[in-house]
Amino acid sequence: MSLTRPASLNGNGRTRVLAGNYYTSSEILEREREQLFFKHWQYACHSAELPQVGSFKTFAIFDQNIILVRIRDDEIQAFYNVCPHRGHRLVEGAGHKRAFVCPYHAWSFSLDGKLLGARGATNSEVINTADICLFPVRTEQLLDFVFVNLDAEAKPLHEYAPGLADQILTSVPDIMSYRPAQDSSEEFGHSYHCRANWKVMIDNYLECYHCETAHKTFNDMMDIPASKFTLHTNYTFQVAPTAMKEKNNAFPLNLEHDVTVGHFWFLFPSTVLGQFPGVPGFYISRFDPLTPHETNRITTNLVPKEMPDPDAVRRDRLRAEWTADIVSVEDKALCENVQLGMRQRGFQAGWYVTEPNAHNISEHAMRYFHDLYLDAMG
Repeated sequence: MSLTRPASLNGNGRTRVLAGNYYTSSEILEREREQLFFKHWQYACHSAELPQVGSFKTFAIFDQNIILVRIRDDEIQAFYNVCPHRGHRLVEGAGHKRAFVCPYHAWSFSLDGKLLGARGATNSEVINTADICLFPVRTEQLLDFVFVNLDAEAKPLHEYAPGLADQILTSVPDIMSYRPAQDSSEEFGHSYHCRANWKVMIDNYLECYHCETAHKTFNDMMDIPASKFTLHTNYTFQVAPTAMKEKNNAFPLNLEHDVTVGHFWFLFPSTVLGQFPGVPGFYISRFDPLTPHETNRITTNLVPKEMPDPDAVRRDRLRAEWTADIVSVEDKALCENVQLGMRQRGFQAGWYVTEPNAHNISEHAMRYFHDLYLDAMG
């Protein structure tokens, strides 16, 4: 098992998982907001979603609304979505702008955040164009994935997760040619709302101990005992081979053209990436906490420019249907049931099962997530 992490993150011999109140407390969520989501890298969008200079897109990290905008052909920048004059939101949704004009008093700003004009106050002593501008947000790219960080002092992404980009490229060599899916029928992973804490959902993602009992069709398609988790600085990596069965109880595989070994990553604190078996593609998701008991999973799906064979569209559709109707429903139900259990007086803190040579059973990747979590939470 490959493991590179700070010496302090050794689990301290812990055999018990996070206590139930970590998944139910509003006070814990408020601390997570400040210590995790406002200080670590968060996935924002794929660069192809901002195709030309002036293309913009908004998104939020809790109550902090952010504009992503392509300011040059080769540069994407982010700003807080607020006018420095009186605090009005500048834009909504996504679109294209030559400049940002506040709808309240018509102050205008260039794409790179500089003040262009303050209507009726050009000669006012208050106006100093060198001091007034949109407030920037740290922005970096991992391959074509755009990330932001609200902490101006945070490590660069390549130092925060060293080797992650190269690992993805090795596993998915043609990923830079993939583009966001335009048609929902092309989707594998998808966005949905879950009545569970965000950590419950990531715990579930980071172990396959439940796969053989809770995902019967998935279990038939995959060779779950052959899966392997490795741990790296601020991320984990899972290799999950299929059983190489063209006919199985999940969806059909073409062993010549399809992906037959899945690759899945978790980037602390709340981003997952992967290439699932089947027709080539890729997904990236972030988990947005709404309350201690509710989370939105927001997913971007990538597809290749061309399908590998004439039957690929049909197989892709069948996989999408299986994802939406079977495995995601199963995972959602599991997470929501666990969330109910976290509130019970009869539950305090569970136990880790860690089997170094049996990664289909071992929960060491989940424990590593908790190590990183406890360290970041102080």
